Amino acid sequence: MADTVQYYLEQMVPELEDLEQKGIFSKAEIKSIVKKRTKFEYALKRRISKKVDYLRYAEYEMNLEALRKKRKVRLDIKSNKTSLSDYAGVRRIYFIFERVLRKFKGDVALWLQYIEFAKGNGASRTLGKIFASAIQMHPTKPSLWIMAASWEFEENANIVAARVLMQRGLRLNSTSTSLWHEYFRLELVYVEKIKARRKILGIDQRSQSTLEELEAGQTDANDDNMIMLPKITGEEFVDEADETGEKGAVRKMEESMVEALKENNNPVLEGLLGRIVYRNAIVAIPNNLPFRKKFIDIYADFSDTEMGEQEIYESIRRDFPQNTEARSYLAARHLSRANEVDVENPEFVKGLRSCVEEFGRCVEELPTSEMWEHYTRFLEQWRRKVTDENLKLYLTKSLTKAYKTAQKKDFLSPASYLTWAGMLLDESDRTQAQSIAKQGTQKYPASVELWSTRIDLAIPAMGEVEQQQPLYVEALRNNPASLKLWTIYLDWLVLQWQESVLEDKDLEEAFTDAMTKTTTLLPSTDPDADINKLKDLVMMRYVEWAARSGGIKKARAVYKQIVSGSFPNPKFYEACVRLEQAQSERGTAGQLLSKIAQERVEWLFEMAVRVDERRDGMWNWDCLFDVTMTFFH
Repeated sequence: MADTVQYYLEQMVPELEDLEQKGIFSKAEIKSIVKKRTKFEYALKRRISKKVDYLRYAEYEMNLEALRKKRKVRLDIKSNKTSLSDYAGVRRIYFIFERVLRKFKGDVALWLQYIEFAKGNGASRTLGKIFASAIQMHPTKPSLWIMAASWEFEENANIVAARVLMQRGLRLNSTSTSLWHEYFRLELVYVEKIKARRKILGIDQRSQSTLEELEAGQTDANDDNMIMLPKITGEEFVDEADETGEKGAVRKMEESMVEALKENNNPVLEGLLGRIVYRNAIVAIPNNLPFRKKFIDIYADFSDTEMGEQEIYESIRRDFPQNTEARSYLAARHLSRANEVDVENPEFVKGLRSCVEEFGRCVEELPTSEMWEHYTRFLEQWRRKVTDENLKLYLTKSLTKAYKTAQKKDFLSPASYLTWAGMLLDESDRTQAQSIAKQGTQKYPASVELWSTRIDLAIPAMGEVEQQQPLYVEALRNNPASLKLWTIYLDWLVLQWQESVLEDKDLEEAFTDAMTKTTTLLPSTDPDADINKLKDLVMMRYVEWAARSGGIKKARAVYKQIVSGSFPNPKFYEACVRLEQAQSERGTAGQLLSKIAQERVEWLFEMAVRVDERRDGMWNWDCLFDVTMTFFH
């Protein structure tokens, strides 16, 4: 091990001497660098090397190289000849990455860090080797294929190599959605660059019959306006400059063939390659609607994509005829980019009318509650967005008509009842909103959200408890395991007590009744299920109220009664311990109060440990007990 470290250190001598001769680092700094590198090298040579040691070493060398460059600029060191110290630091960082990747080949994050470092240093040749090694080690990682293809296209202007990488990646990862999307984007960017170059050269409106005219206009090669494009191969266009006589054959082509090569009719410039990618993609991943919708989103960043978008829409219509989400997406497509359009524009009105008409056909062809919900949600979305009074009135009437029709046909979902009531409330029609919420709970008595909305709309004047109490009773009868309904019910009870509408005995009876109802519910196997939290909720609220109404003595009497008559969970005991702590903080009776509280806490811990017999739970209680006893002492 020592021999290897010594060998590496000896290799640094010429570089360090060069740095000292140039005055970039002093002799003391050189010694510090050697000492630091020696420490890192020995760390890398231990029996079980750690990845973090390599990364710290690489980070140190990166900082050292950055410092060297800054000092070289500050000292104004100029030389026509590149010396050893100018590249030795970067070379060492590469060497560190190579060493760590020999030991941790399966770490994709390390490969990505290596790639980013090489990109930052503009090491084009090295990057090619890195990508090849990374892909060889991780052929099923789409991100590596995408990065490699992007680098080939954007940095090397090599569309052929980028396509090859994407196609190879897709052969190995045919179900990777990200690979298909990025390959699709690659072809669109390629065509967009060709269009931009044609526009700069002023040939975008002229008939083009050859590759030479498309790719190489007669212009100055040093023109700043030139856009470097990847070379277009002869497989895509006819080469007019061929000396075998094809030039004469091109001149004799039929008029229809010549027309096909005009910009407006050129299949490549119309996005044929992207459409081919899409067709292959939906064969590989046939039943994924979000996957297809993403292609539309990608098209939004490019120009002249109407033909491609229409093909995607047609494929969705063909392959998802009974899918309500797909039908809704197709119906709303006329306003898919409406965020970029002024809603007062006549085109917006035209698009909105088209959407409404198509949604009308959808609910007729696919009459389901989901389809009607998509329709009403669409109308509600735009009703909230528009500001023009006429448009808002049109959407409100359309929405009301849709709700009534769906209700008549028994296709109105709980979510639709909620949005209907919300719309009426926005229109200041509280009475009708209450009526709709009531109809919703009658139709869907198990809908917690509908009951919550109905209760909120039915808040009576102060003191009229008897008008609202039956709503809570009926809601909890239909949804006995709803944590939300029990929470708002208990909050309402305490609020009525605070406002002196309910007396102490009334509230105590209500809490006792609530405990009886929640205790009889069967627990769920899921520890996070609401039904498992109900009993604790009611018991803890009961104890908290007792402490507020009668002080700690009443709270102790209540939780002692609960413990003797029920089987609380550990969280209940923990809440009682917190209550005792809070009472001791507020107490003024000195040691006597502290002693009583300590005895009660010890009893609570003893009861809690009996319930929580699991080893991990007991350890937690031991820790909490130690902290609590420290607090009392």
